[in-house]
Amino acid sequence: MRNYTERPLDSGIYARLREVRISGVDRQNAIVALRQAERLANAYLWLTEKLAGVGHIFLKPSLKH
Repeated sequence: MRNYTERPLDSGIYARLREVRISGVDRQNAIVALRQAERLANAYLWLTEKLAGVGHIFLKPSLKH
């Protein structure tokens, strides 16, 4: 997956979640959902980068435009 230097709890979205006046359970559910969304987005980016890297292998030389 992607490497990044920012820790999830240090980002602005997580800071905003800590400041919002909601119950602890709702806050925890929001944090879990946000982390799952980040994992899904990172997996999608990783997959598109890998497919872009091997995409040229499947093209036949006669198909180049």
